Amino acid sequence: MNKRLIIIPLIVLFIVFLILPYIFYPFEVPLNTFFKVSDQDLAKAGYTCIIFITWYGCPYGAADSWVLYSFLSHYGKIIYNFSYSDPNDIYPNTPAIIFKSFTPNSTIIFKFVYLYNRYLNATASGEKVNNYVSYGLYKIESELPQYYSIIYKYVVKDWAQGGFFQSAAYLGNPHHIPTVIIISGGKGTYMLIGYIYNPSLIDGLSPQYIITHLNSSFIMKGVETIEGLT
Repeated sequence: MNKRLIIIPLIVLFIVFLILPYIFYPFEVPLNTFFKVSDQDLAKAGYTCIIFITWYGCPYGAADSWVLYSFLSHYGKIIYNFSYSDPNDIYPNTPAIIFKSFTPNSTIIFKFVYLYNRYLNATASGEKVNNYVSYGLYKIESELPQYYSIIYKYVVKDWAQGGFFQSAAYLGNPHHIPTVIIISGGKGTYMLIGYIYNPSLIDGLSPQYIITHLNSSFIMKGVETIEGLT
């Protein structure tokens, strides 16, 4: 009888432990999809601002870069380089565009920040740091102060869906600020943490090939999504 009294509570605790993530899932921060964070327009009046925060070797940022390039090419002049994501990370050597500058010819503003190097073992400038999350937040607060609070809340503080009680910043190894896209304008402010489409869709392709095939269905679908938020 005593053994049964001990085993039953343990079974109940085990079941609760298993179902808790599913209970909290609807209240956690979604990944790999745009979600609205505010009705407020954080951009300059009359403009829509697109923010791209990533790192040189991020496969998600690499995949997202093609959608952003395809969209932004209609709204200004882009200077860029070709590159590939970290060969040792998930989706290794994903082809990427590295943005160097954007000169707008419309009401679309584009700002970007690369936080870390290709191998996620130093900052974008090659400096070694002890805490990549803290460094990323410092860099964001310095360069994008009006967006700092929502990035801190949704990327660092709040639990991410499927993260088992961890925020998006603490899902990777080492912990770091993941790729984030923010779109802010007259329709409010939206955020995406992660990728617009799965990087595996461009696995094995060269940057030179992709830039001449931007009419691929998954890239066009991503462009349409951004158009709907601007």
